[in-house]
Amino acid sequence: MKYSLVFATGAALLTFLATRLGGAWWLLLWPAVGFAAVALAYAGGGPRVFGKQPDGRMRPEALLVLLPYLLLTWGTWHLARKLSREPPHAEVVPGLRVGRRLLSGELPPGTGAVLDLTSEFIEPRGIRTACRYVSLPILDASTLPVDRVAPVLRELATLREPLYVHCAQGHGRTGMLAAALLLARGEAPDARTALTLVQRARPGVRLSPAQEHALEELASALRASIPAPG
Repeated sequence: MKYSLVFATGAALLTFLATRLGGAWWLLLWPAVGFAAVALAYAGGGPRVFGKQPDGRMRPEALLVLLPYLLLTWGTWHLARKLSREPPHAEVVPGLRVGRRLLSGELPPGTGAVLDLTSEFIEPRGIRTACRYVSLPILDASTLPVDRVAPVLRELATLREPLYVHCAQGHGRTGMLAAALLLARGEAPDARTALTLVQRARPGVRLSPAQEHALEELASALRASIPAPG
């Protein structure tokens, strides 16, 4: 709800400036519409507002509407990437690595599958064509219904090849789903232990309250399919 309020306020302010100043300032209505769309996404519209497709690209119409917001988001991401001292990725357990969104050429050698959790980024072609690619768009600091996520996790848990899980910076969404994957693979007995393992590999992982709750719900949903620890 906080994100929705922030972007709705931004949209209202930009609209006010456009109507107040007129002339070339009417161009502010473009980012205003984009911010309003993002506010709608966080108010209940969900990640589908971003138009992320299964192949990692965005629908052209969504890209056009959201472009001012996306350019701001992408620029901020690139700045954070250049300034960060955090490694781009880390191994949680053999066969499972987590991290930020990668550029082409940064994918860890031997990766057989990539789980992309971003809704606000286009996945680089060099990443989505290098191995099996799975897109599960989630809003930043948010989650998805358990019945949407659990089947994907059960399938990915059966993979023999190494899996790379990422969101934008590799913290919230990545931490939540990587911990749930450890549960689905039977490599952690409970949600708290699973999250601790992820945080040990990538200390920057922090979940929002909604994500913490979702992880507990996923743990309950996956419990029946978790093999006994060997």
